[in-house]
Order: sequence, then structure tokens, then C-alpha cells
Amino acid sequence: MSGIAIILHRVRLYRHRRGQGPEEFLQTYRGYVQADAYSGYDALFKNRPADLTEVACWAHSRRYFYEAQMSDLCRATVVMAYIGLLYEVEREARDGKLNATERLALRQTKASPVLEDLKTYLETEKPKVLPKSAIGNAIDYALKNWQALLRYCQDGDLEIDNNGAERSLRPIVVGRHNWLFYGATRADEQGRY
Repeated sequence: MSGIAIILHRVRLYRHRRGQGPEEFLQTYRGYVQADAYSGYDALFKNRPADLTEVACWAHSRRYFYEAQMSDLCRATVVMAYIGLLYEVEREARDGKLNATERLALRQTKASPVLEDLKTYLETEKPKVLPKSAIGNAIDYALKNWQALLRYCQDGDLEIDNNGAERSLRPIVVGRHNWLFYGATRADEQGRY
């Protein structure tokens, strides 16, 4: 086993989705934290701005635009095309097996201009849409989280999204649901009817 590093991560599950769980778990951590823009995490970044740097997830932002296609196909598709270009840059970095420094340079060369154009488009379209519409919510979500969405272009070690982390948690979440009634025959029978 020489030459192999094994890294163990503590996992803590909470019965709720309030911010106190992550705040407790990350109390001694300093650095980047990538997550969706769930409001329960806001205090985490406000209480420790010198210690924690928020990195937003482009997949979460994209999901808002995907859902907005039902009501505003044109605007949503334009934004999804921009986001697709950002993912093309990431694919190029992955296929080229670029290290963090090379990936950062590629992002600054190719992704930064796309991000500038996208922000201009969002700011231009925002006054033209109903604020509470699906596309209005999508635009608002992206613009409110813009600095955190840009952050992956400041460090080549950061990811464009947190899909990898979410995929690794999926078995736990699905299992938690499936194990809910394990060993509780009566509860299982009651749940079926």
C-alpha cells in the first residue's frame, strides 16, 4: 500500500436543512465552500466572511432556466446555451487533463468572456420579465449569486458545480428513505394503505 493516500471524511447527517448543521460541521474549516444558494446557508457566509468563501453551483442555476423553458422558451434557451459554453470549457480542460494552473488559464481565456456576455444579457432581460415568473426567478437567482457563480474562474482547483458531491451523497439520501421502515413491519403496512 505504499504510495497510496487514504483520506477519510467525517459525514454527519441532520434531520433538518437549517444552517446550524453546516455551521457546526465547518466551525474550524477555512476556505471555499461550494453549495447551492439555499437561504439556510446565508448565515454561514455572513458570520465568517474572512474564513469561508462561497462558491455557487452552475448546475443549480441552470436548473432554474431549464424549468423556465415552459413559460419563456426563448430567454431560457439563450441562457442555457451560454451555460453550455461554460461546460464546454470544463470538458476541454478535463479531456486535456489540465492541471489547476492550466485549467485556470483556460477558464480565464474562454469562460470569462462568456460570463461577461451572459451577465450583460441577464441584466438586459431582467427589466423585461415579470419578477415572480419562472424566468424572472431564474434571472434573479443567477444575478443575486453572481459573485459566487464567478468564483470557480478564480481558482483552477474549484469545480463549476457540486454535482460530484451530490452524486456521492445520493446513495445515503435514497437509502435513508428506503431504510425508514426497515424492521418496522407494522409501520410499513400502514404506509402502504
